[in-house]
Amino acid sequence: MDLRNLCLFLGCVMLTLVTPQTQAAENEPVTTDVPVLTPSVVRLGLEDADIDDENFELGLSAGFISIENFGTQPYYALRAAWHFTEDLFFEANYGFAEVEDTPAETISGLRLVTDDQREFEYYNLSVGFNILPGEVFLGPKRVYNNAFYLLVGAGNLEFLGDTEFAVNLGVGLRLIITDNFAAHFSFQDIITDKPIKLYPEDNDGSSHHMQYGLSLTYFF
Repeated sequence: MDLRNLCLFLGCVMLTLVTPQTQAAENEPVTTDVPVLTPSVVRLGLEDADIDDENFELGLSAGFISIENFGTQPYYALRAAWHFTEDLFFEANYGFAEVEDTPAETISGLRLVTDDQREFEYYNLSVGFNILPGEVFLGPKRVYNNAFYLLVGAGNLEFLGDTEFAVNLGVGLRLIITDNFAAHFSFQDIITDKPIKLYPEDNDGSSHHMQYGLSLTYFF
């Protein structure tokens, strides 16, 4: 075999040996040493109390009421509500208070009002509108649903031996404590068109009795 043929034969052998290795290298998957990052998600575990599925609410109220010409007195009340929709509800209230002596009675020793006339009672029916629903966070793991609401209603007021028609206007904050219990912080103005006149020089006009208190209610 001459030199030319020998070189051609050796070249073919080398090409045969190198080609499979090159193809095998091309078919191998490319690996990298870049680490895979796993996101770290921190869950707060908030316990969100929702209003119960039932639409009726019953509870007790207590607070203070500023009775015109008789100062500020503690009051107690019973309240019931029917939640007609998510934003609209009807509420009924019955409350009472007992007035103490006026400053004039304390100084003069005179009794301007009998004991029976000192009982202040009211009962009314109101329409409520939820206007600002939201949430309150207390601590890292507790969240409470709440809503600001408006109240407009009417009823009767019994005081000083008379029964008068009264209009009530108010605002409140409802805080859902658990699925069944709620707390209310409320303010109302009970208005009558007949003034409470203890003295002849008292001006004519309406009477305003400001009420503010706390209620605890149960949904059923």
